[in-house]
Amino acid sequence: MIMDSNLWFYVLSVVPQTLGAMIALSATFIIFKLNHVEERTKIEYDEIKDWILPLLPELKIFEITKLDDRAMLSKLIDAINKLDPQKSRFGLDEVRFHQLYEIYEYVLRSHKRKIDSYENIYPYLEEKRRVLTSLIEVRRNALTYLWISLALSVVTIASSIILLPLYGVFGTYASEIIGAVMILAVFSVLFTAYSIWDIARRDLR
Repeated sequence: MIMDSNLWFYVLSVVPQTLGAMIALSATFIIFKLNHVEERTKIEYDEIKDWILPLLPELKIFEITKLDDRAMLSKLIDAINKLDPQKSRFGLDEVRFHQLYEIYEYVLRSHKRKIDSYENIYPYLEEKRRVLTSLIEVRRNALTYLWISLALSVVTIASSIILLPLYGVFGTYASEIIGAVMILAVFSVLFTAYSIWDIARRDLR
């Protein structure tokens, strides 16, 4: 059965408008989330480099400031591995231990928290590792989701616009073509909705 031309024009007109609005909204949300991630990453970056210096004395300050997020995470893991939580003072010499504890005291005071045992330094650094890992993962996923959503929407929108004036050519197969466009549009919407949900649920604390 040949599809009515009005339905053909309606569907192929509505799909680009709907996807265009959806992409604009989702891109706005993802960019907002990325800005938040960047701000939080900078805060973590500034604190983590203070922890790394006494534990990795071979690194110079100017070298640390040039590290990207993944390199900083790698250095933080190296620094944590220098600590042995089973030994007194983590197995560090007196000078490095006091440097580390002074940093810990400063951090606690800046957060208006009570000074506690040095043994809590290790779990604190592990928490910093978890947070930085999470921030890197959220940024990577957000960018990946954004590009895939854009690609799906652009393909669907372009297909709809190209096919719109060609009812006379493809009228016989209109039902199949409209069905394919709708499947692609629905998949694009579902993927974008999942992307926003997955990014929104990430805990950046």
